[in-house]
Amino acid sequence: MQQRLDGKIKWNTSQLSYAAISDRGRIRKENEDNFLVMEKHRLFCVADGMGGQEAGRLASHTTLEGVARCMNFLSDTEEATIPYGLSADMLQRPKLACITLFANFAVHQKSEGRNMGSTLVTAHFTDKGLEFAHVGDSRLYLFRTGELTQLTEDHSLVYELYKMGKITLEEMHTHNMRNIITRAIGTHPKVDPSLGAIDIRQGDIFLLCSDGLTTMLEPGEIAGILSRPTDSATMAATLVDRANEAGGRDNITTVVIAVRQEI
Repeated sequence: MQQRLDGKIKWNTSQLSYAAISDRGRIRKENEDNFLVMEKHRLFCVADGMGGQEAGRLASHTTLEGVARCMNFLSDTEEATIPYGLSADMLQRPKLACITLFANFAVHQKSEGRNMGSTLVTAHFTDKGLEFAHVGDSRLYLFRTGELTQLTEDHSLVYELYKMGKITLEEMHTHNMRNIITRAIGTHPKVDPSLGAIDIRQGDIFLLCSDGLTTMLEPGEIAGILSRPTDSATMAATLVDRANEAGGRDNITTVVIAVRQEI
């Protein structure tokens, strides 16, 4: 069973052609992943819930619900009622940091002592370029002129070990602690999101995804799929299909956004 969404959004003189798919995979009984597309705000998110089936679903849903509530408030503060828990300290931070902190508050409050949390990766197309934020190991990639670049750095134990030179890139994929993340939405009262920004060029393709994709497919295979002259919906579907063919050990969520010439 899949959740799907696709569409087109005007951005400056270009068009953002997007497609999002969330798939249960072949092993898990439930899908704890979720995605969010806010066309009005040109905002795209992926969340991967943790804590078991019910708690994981609740965590990812609450994370994205918090993102949506905060984004709507920040974009229309004259008419919107300030969401409970959105503090002055949060409002002083950059927009995507504020949104992430509020989502963290929402999940932590709803957990009520349960062991639950979520990853979050967010991409916001502003008038000037792309701003992004993330917590956990869900990722944002850029495919540009034939080259795939990972824009986010995983908040995970194995990635920390890799950066310290204690394990190789290949060992990251098979390490027995590869599922341990070092930051998550909602597991603690506060969280420190990583922020970034990048320019946008005609022909760029951006990919947001959960680790159910990246643990199944190597970067070269992802790049090969994104390099094909096809539409975003086909790319997103092919990524999910290939991850399932490789074993589908986890839930798989992909959001593909292609920057195209507006017709």
